[in-house]
Amino acid sequence: MRIRWQVFAVLAVVVGVCLGPMASGLRQQNLRAVEEVTAVVDGRRPGTVVVHTERDARTTRWLVDDTAEATDVAGEADEVQDLPRSQDCAGAVCYRVATAALRVEGSGDGGKTYSTAWEITGATYTMLTEIYPQVGNPGEHLSSRSVVVHAVAGGHVVFVANGRDGLLYRDVGGTWRRLGSPASGEGCCYYEPPPRVASDPQPLDLTSYAIVVVVLAILLSGAITAMRRRTLRWTGAVAVVALAGSAGYGTQLAGHYPTVGMFPGFVYGVPIILVMLVGGAALAIRFATGPAPRAPGSGNSPAAPVTTAPPP
Repeated sequence: MRIRWQVFAVLAVVVGVCLGPMASGLRQQNLRAVEEVTAVVDGRRPGTVVVHTERDARTTRWLVDDTAEATDVAGEADEVQDLPRSQDCAGAVCYRVATAALRVEGSGDGGKTYSTAWEITGATYTMLTEIYPQVGNPGEHLSSRSVVVHAVAGGHVVFVANGRDGLLYRDVGGTWRRLGSPASGEGCCYYEPPPRVASDPQPLDLTSYAIVVVVLAILLSGAITAMRRRTLRWTGAVAVVALAGSAGYGTQLAGHYPTVGMFPGFVYGVPIILVMLVGGAALAIRFATGPAPRAPGSGNSPAAPVTTAPPP
């Protein structure tokens, strides 16, 4: 049985639509697997802190240096035997955490007066409570719980344990970054990133340009083929447009593919975009070419008239 070429257009639409639930499912699976950062304390090694994470009643310690790089799985020997602190200072600079909310307050006068240095509140906080699966009591599991301040060359750095939202870090330049939760992989250690919020520094996003390239490549492939061969039918035109739309939608989803394990999302998203670009253009050419012309006398061609010789 011969499969008609229109089936490929249907398959392309299905693949593009299925990328959405698949990416959403991976994102939820990642969030369920993320460990909760329960505490951060001073490390015995100079310029380090030890970050405590917990998941399913299992606690792991991670060694993190003053540049916020997770360098190793820590043991008790790497940790200063001290309880996590809700307030810490480096000289006259002090920070304290809210303990029941995602908020850090700073002081420049040795802790006499404080003002808000970083926080997530309102609709953004509500969004996080809904995104994280099984967050429980937000005041306990989604809050700033302990802090460590280190003096470094040029200023100071700050580490904050933010529960399910991971490790919060202030660099020497004063920028606050939500790093996420430390995890292990082939290269020892990396961070499971938290869901992005509007206040985070926005990364370079080339997805919109990729969408334009993919959609134009498919439409132009179909249009140029149709003009050269003059074979485009209305069914082929509809198929090319539907293919371009579904490929553009799939490119948008692939461009924001979630991080899986230690590999960032673009490692998976870029190959998907390339497949849609090349495969979509090839299918558009096939749609614009149309069915092959029938050979004379085959299929539904008019039958030749039958003549009979007159009787003698």
